[in-house]
Amino acid sequence: MKVKTVILLVVIFLAVISVAAVKKHIDNSVVDKYGMVKTPEEDIILCRYFCGGGMDGSSETLEISASENGSAVVSYEYTSLISDKVKKESAVVSFDAIKEIRDICKKHRIFSWGELKDSEILLLDAPVTSIYVSTGQESYSYNSNKEIPEYAYGITNELYNAMKKHLKGVD
Repeated sequence: MKVKTVILLVVIFLAVISVAAVKKHIDNSVVDKYGMVKTPEEDIILCRYFCGGGMDGSSETLEISASENGSAVVSYEYTSLISDKVKKESAVVSFDAIKEIRDICKKHRIFSWGELKDSEILLLDAPVTSIYVSTGQESYSYNSNKEIPEYAYGITNELYNAMKKHLKGVD
C-alpha cells in the first residue's frame, strides 16, 4: 500500500511540475484570433545593435526595421572620435531578413527573460554592447553588463551577423 501511495505522490508531483512549465511558456505568449498561441517574438519589427563607450572612442550601430512596403531596411553607422572616421550605409532588403531576426529571438525566447541581473564581471574600459528589439507594442533590451540566460549565449552575435550580412562592404 505504501508503494502505491509513493508512486501516486510522485505522479502528482510530476504533473504539477509539468503544468507549471507549460504555464510559464503560455504566460509569454498570446492567443491570436484563431486560437493559436503566438509569442511576441513573432511580431518583431525592429532590432538594433549598439556597441560603444569604450576607451577607443568608437561606436557602432546596426539596425533593421520593417518598412511599410513589405520589405526591410538595414542601416549601419560607425563613428570614431579618435580618427574622425564616420561610415554610414543602408540597404533595402527582403522581409525575410526580419523573419530571420524573429526566428533568432524566438529560439532564445528573448521576451521571456524579464529583469536580468547585473554581471559580476565588468570591464571598465570596454565598450558596452546592447540589443533592443521591438514589436511596436512592446520592446525588450539588454546589454553586456547583464547576465543573459545560459541557453541564450551567442544571441548577440547571431543578431549582429544576421543584420550585417545584408550590407555589402561594411568593415
